[in-house]
Amino acid sequence: MKKNSKIIIAIIIFSPFVWVFWPSNSTEQILKPNPEEIVELMGTETSFGVKGNCGMCKETIESAANSLDGVITADWNKETKQLSLVYDSQIIDLLSVHQAIANSGYGTELVDYDMDKYENLPLCCKYDPLMEVKIH
Repeated sequence: MKKNSKIIIAIIIFSPFVWVFWPSNSTEQILKPNPEEIVELMGTETSFGVKGNCGMCKETIESAANSLDGVITADWNKETKQLSLVYDSQIIDLLSVHQAIANSGYGTELVDYDMDKYENLPLCCKYDPLMEVKIH
């Protein structure tokens, strides 16, 4: 009888702890917000024109932007010549992103390309420097 009462008392004492620490779907959603929510809370979204031609250009342009602290995502579209950018404006300013891309050999709406870097680009990446890109 004493053994059963000790078990019952242990269950009564520890059952609230099991309930509090038991994972549930609502807790997981609070701990794992989706990327769109993060952008809304932290990031500034913008797009701007970047000169380029091909898939190799895309890799270099995106790498230049993504290498910067404060850039969350960078996606360059070779058809539209637009870079879609999400960044934390408290960490980095937009002009610094333009400058990093220009330093990799690609001209943007605001900053002209670095001539030495442009000359070292692969042949397929040597875009027309007079190319017009849509300004936002």
